[in-house]
Amino acid sequence: MLDRLEPTPRVLALHAHDFEGMFSDLRELGEAIGADPRALEKSLRRRIETVTRRARGLRPKRVFCMEWLEPVYTTGHWVPQMVDMVRGRDVLAHPRKNSRRVEWADVVAAAPEALILMPCGLTMERTRKELPVAARRPEWARLPAVARGEVYQVDGPAYFNGAGPRLVDGLEILAEILHPAEFPRRHRRGWTKIGT
Repeated sequence: MLDRLEPTPRVLALHAHDFEGMFSDLRELGEAIGADPRALEKSLRRRIETVTRRARGLRPKRVFCMEWLEPVYTTGHWVPQMVDMVRGRDVLAHPRKNSRRVEWADVVAAAPEALILMPCGLTMERTRKELPVAARRPEWARLPAVARGEVYQVDGPAYFNGAGPRLVDGLEILAEILHPAEFPRRHRRGWTKIGT
């Protein structure tokens, strides 16, 4: 039995709370493995700028990004920043802070025009299986997003739940969901509109 690993592993504690933190983590990781992340960072920043530039001037849309179905959790960390970048407004979100529990009454009062399901750690298939728990609630039918058929599920673990370069894919997915006329769909597997 080994008493210790050879060579001794180096542990990186990455603590991003927003996009700049993600880029800081990317640089730290690059340094640790001896890779230059500048080209990747430049490419990612260019994609972010393309989305934010195209989104400027678009009508803001009220959004609720649901990080857990029951009990209901709103998003935190980088997701509220992503929503803002594509001209969404999630008044229940907690930018750069942990996600938190909210009451269904709060969700109804926020009157989201688009409801985006991104339960932390759940695959899209698992989210679909868990959805009836939330959809049976009487408050569900009172949401404008539900009445308008603007309910979406995204691949949270791949594009939203963890800080990394794929957050930029998540940003593009949000733009496609909220502003389909301006952002034709490119991400075929990352999200779907669901029947309510």
